[in-house]
Amino acid sequence: MIGEVIRVTRIANDMTIQDLSRSSQVSKSYITEVEKGKKNPSKHVLDQFSKGLDLATDDLLALDEYHNFLMANKEKLQVYRLLLS
Repeated sequence: MIGEVIRVTRIANDMTIQDLSRSSQVSKSYITEVEKGKKNPSKHVLDQFSKGLDLATDDLLALDEYHNFLMANKEKLQVYRLLLS
């Protein structure tokens, strides 16, 4: 889910919602709704988020795809983790 990826990326960059709002020109309330999965941002807003996070939009979308893959394969990955320990 893109909102989770935005939240994790924001936190990894030591940014508050207010920081991201300032750097992306997206309202704090909209960011909160996206991060909670209540809103799905348009391509234009994704571009703004990417700019605010200092990340290419393609990279943000790639992170989202990877996150979706991990979540879809969570059970398999737990088995792999057990096998490797």
